[in-house]
Amino acid sequence: MPATELCYPYPEESEGTSKAKTPSAQNRSEPARRESIKVIAVGGGGGNALNHIITKGIEGVDILAVNTDIRSLDMSLSHNKIVLGEKVTKGLGAGALPHIGEQAAKESLSEIREYLRGSDMVYLTAGMGGGTGTGALPIIAQTAKEMGILTVAVVTKPFMFEGARRMRYAEEGIAKLRQCVDALIIVPNDRLLEICRKETPLSESFSMVDEVLRQAVQGVTDLVMRPGMVNVDFADLKAVMKHAGIAVMGVGCAKGENRIDNALREALESPLMECSMHGAKGVLMNITCGEGLGIFEVQQAAAYIEEIISDDATFVWGCAEDSDMEENVEIVIVATGFEDGSPEGNRSLQEPPVSAHRPVFKQEIQRPVWHEPVSVAAGEKREKEEPPVPGVRRGPSWLEEKVEMPPEEATPKELSEELDEPTFLRKNKTSGKPQTD
Repeated sequence: MPATELCYPYPEESEGTSKAKTPSAQNRSEPARRESIKVIAVGGGGGNALNHIITKGIEGVDILAVNTDIRSLDMSLSHNKIVLGEKVTKGLGAGALPHIGEQAAKESLSEIREYLRGSDMVYLTAGMGGGTGTGALPIIAQTAKEMGILTVAVVTKPFMFEGARRMRYAEEGIAKLRQCVDALIIVPNDRLLEICRKETPLSESFSMVDEVLRQAVQGVTDLVMRPGMVNVDFADLKAVMKHAGIAVMGVGCAKGENRIDNALREALESPLMECSMHGAKGVLMNITCGEGLGIFEVQQAAAYIEEIISDDATFVWGCAEDSDMEENVEIVIVATGFEDGSPEGNRSLQEPPVSAHRPVFKQEIQRPVWHEPVSVAAGEKREKEEPPVPGVRRGPSWLEEKVEMPPEEATPKELSEELDEPTFLRKNKTSGKPQTD
């Protein structure tokens, strides 16, 4: 084939009539390139979330499941699968040891790189605290970031009842992961206990965790991939998510007269929202609705968000119509760029001023604190505990210092004199036995 055919993909024109092909003309003749967004689920927890995502349906992304356990990987609904570290684990799993998961990921890096090639953005999801997710996820994240891919991780922290060792592994893995991703969304499983009923089955509880992860992936993907009345392009998304650190996210859906207020309240009270968005330097908001969304409804939502974020924050919002939603409105909010790197540091004890359109939010639910049982003698009354200070979380009971107070009738002097006597003399006094020299 002549070289000219490779350089000029246009029909040759007669001499003297040829015109230069401008970039705009060439772009109009070619289909627009869509962003390549991929999801990688790591380990058993990530695989469960991925199956939920596939079952519910998700658009605009490619999906990959990776695991060190072949049997677990066989249960994945994903068409794309990679067994991590077959030489290291023999396909039998990481044995809940993060360093084994890390070695397995390093062994399979060439396959991971091949899958990631050409990606613009990648979501990584895993349950932290085990072996594969905790150990392999930071390695995969670092690889994606080195390839120039916008890297966002959505992970869960284990329940407190799963043990101190698993929680320690999770926190160590998250600390490593923070250095390897652009944005990190953390979902503490314990937060879901606040919205579950006592009779909620275990399988349904885990489905709630998986649904939160699905919303995180689909919500942000829709910002870019779904055409709308007000579009958010990939550059907007990148401006908020790139090098963002810890992020918080919420999704709310409502219908009826106060649907914007109710959807906004649900989004801000989402299990993903560990804290207030006050002080965020970057915020993404996407509103999806059926027909009939009013301009004042959009202004109402945007005005409240602008009221509580930093004055110099980057605020990007989009709006799309979906006829299947009928009268429902869905709001997705992602907040990033907290000054101290953690949204927990931005929690304010003082409520922001109430505006005319601001929805009323519930008081934050405190985690229960269990104390050792205290026996109360007959005729005595248990002293009332002081009510907790609003907005201040109490630590776990095992971190609180326990101080045994002496009985009210015993003075310090009497105690010191009593303790100066040998034990057998004090016992003789109380029993009425005569003392012997």
